Amino acid sequence: MNIKTLVLLAVIIILILNYKRILSLIEHYQEQRAAKFKRRTGLDLFTLTRISARPKNFLFGLEMYIFPKPVFYFDDNNLYRIKLKEPIIKHALSTINEVRRTSITINERRVWEIIINDSGKQINYRLRSNYDKFDLFLEKIKENPNAIVDSKYVWGIFE
Repeated sequence: MNIKTLVLLAVIIILILNYKRILSLIEHYQEQRAAKFKRRTGLDLFTLTRISARPKNFLFGLEMYIFPKPVFYFDDNNLYRIKLKEPIIKHALSTINEVRRTSITINERRVWEIIINDSGKQINYRLRSNYDKFDLFLEKIKENPNAIVDSKYVWGIFE
């Protein structure tokens, strides 16, 4: 047998024998991340749903501090805009007037525009959609009869 094959088999066997430790390490990391999020924002990460796409790493994670991008979450009643070293901005889902698809795509992700009427003042946000959870957000906004929501699909086929 080839030495590369033996090393690969050894690594696979070690991973199989230690899968419980690996799973507990992942669970510990998720709990630490949720605790850090709660200390920073005062919100429970497990009750929120993220709708904005994750940024691409191009400076080994340092771009998060150099060029901070807002992250959007929602729950049953509110939309949250969280940006590093800024206060959390919270909008009720009932104040969202329009969610529209733009013609811009970045890294094969569609850019959406959210228009909010907050006590007579119009606020626009643009975000790259998160594929799996953004549908839930659109359905939640469609519950408001006054809101205008674009379809995720163009002609029912393409995103």
